Amino acid sequence: MYELWPEQQIACSIPSRAHAILKRRSQEAAERESYRNAIEAEVGHPSTEVTPAQYKFPFLPMMASAMPTQWTRTGLFSNLKKGARRTLKNQILEGRSDCLVRMSGEELDMYDNDVFLHTIQLSQGASPGEMTFFERSAFLRAIGRGSDLSSESYRRLHDSMERLASAIIFVQGRLGGESFRLIDKLRWGVGGQYSIEMDTEIVSIFSNEFLAFIDMDVRVRLKSPLAKYLQNYIAGHQVGSHGIGCEKLRVWSGSRGRPRDFTCRALPSALGELEDEGVIRGWSIAEGTVRWTRVPHTKSKKP
Repeated sequence: MYELWPEQQIACSIPSRAHAILKRRSQEAAERESYRNAIEAEVGHPSTEVTPAQYKFPFLPMMASAMPTQWTRTGLFSNLKKGARRTLKNQILEGRSDCLVRMSGEELDMYDNDVFLHTIQLSQGASPGEMTFFERSAFLRAIGRGSDLSSESYRRLHDSMERLASAIIFVQGRLGGESFRLIDKLRWGVGGQYSIEMDTEIVSIFSNEFLAFIDMDVRVRLKSPLAKYLQNYIAGHQVGSHGIGCEKLRVWSGSRGRPRDFTCRALPSALGELEDEGVIRGWSIAEGTVRWTRVPHTKSKKP
């Protein structure tokens, strides 16, 4: 698993970071408006508005995708059972109290998360509104689904793309909030060619927020959706020991089965997968709390 940079590790726990960025953007917008008004008054007619400098998607480590750290601690992408998907309307998602996330649209599962993570990989270096092209069979191979290139697999991929493009996400902090779509525009042809454009706010978030790097080489080998959820969650924390209540983790991950089944069956199996892949070691479950030690990634420069 890729680690956060040292300065990111220090700041990840500071929720006011997002608020400071929001305040700075508001100030910059006010300054641009004041400047435009002054020019219009001087020349006596409206001027052509200057387009502000646009952010671009950052380039990521090899074989990695990424999610904003705060997202890894919510139920934005959940461990849903087949056929259990609900349609949400302004629904507050489970997660930490310092970052309120609401969603309208169909619930997103870990397959949708795989699709989204690969769209992030494909969008590296892109600006808002810039089209990114891909072919559906190559996309399925990239997310570990290349062994089944049937019409049903193509339909499932397309349905996931539509869910990502139609869902509206609201993120709210103490000083304000923002809304966005995970995919802004989606186009496709009869031959399996697709293009996507990413929401301006998404590009800004990925350019400015602290990111948790997701090792996609490991991800394609994980079998259970819960293991993939835990991979995200673990990536959003520092290397070293970590503990969390089993019930809290069950709720955040969207696991709707019986608590005992989660703690005694699903969770140990998922942790075993991650330990086999070298993501964690020394995990244990006792007295309602699960603990593990996050292992440095093999390519990490940290000891």
